[in-house]
Amino acid sequence: MTVTAAPLTAPRRHRSALTIRITVVALAGVPAIWLPFVRHITPASELFGLWPLAWPHLLALPIAAALARWLVTGGLSNAERWAGRLLAAGAACVTGSQLFSDGNSPSSAADWTVFLVPLAMLAGGAALVLWALRSGRAPGGLDAIVMMELAYLPNVVLCVLVATSGGALQIGAYAVLLTSAAYGVHVLAVLSGRVAPPSQRARR
Repeated sequence: MTVTAAPLTAPRRHRSALTIRITVVALAGVPAIWLPFVRHITPASELFGLWPLAWPHLLALPIAAALARWLVTGGLSNAERWAGRLLAAGAACVTGSQLFSDGNSPSSAADWTVFLVPLAMLAGGAALVLWALRSGRAPGGLDAIVMMELAYLPNVVLCVLVATSGGALQIGAYAVLLTSAAYGVHVLAVLSGRVAPPSQRARR
């Protein structure tokens, strides 16, 4: 009788080509912190200046680290998960506070766009996170990564909308947009179940 040997290890979906590409592209957000965003202003130069929206750009650092760790191990520790969740909540609060900081109601179509689009993204991101947690589609710390990505995206949209009214976007803004595209693809891949290994979803 012929016996076919089983493979030593099952395919590891967190090391898929999709996950690797997303991680590589997402790294563009790290140098973007020091690259000109608009009018030679960089997020790093405004961290302690008059642009509070620069702070959420720092999420690119923990997101890159978390994606790399997930790529290698397929999970995050409890401490890393809670750190990611807290960073995401803080970044979302910064973005939300800036939407209401001026106290002036929007008066034009452009103003309404700057106000409503990031606000809708914040609300939609919160709803997606709750759904992912309840459905078990983000195990092993993926929820923390997705939360940080969803907190990063409305900040970028708000920064781009504000910046385009004050000058042409520069290389840092385009690097941030490239990173945002990678985050968006990652969020969709996680929520569609294409990232987490089946064994992890079963244990959730």
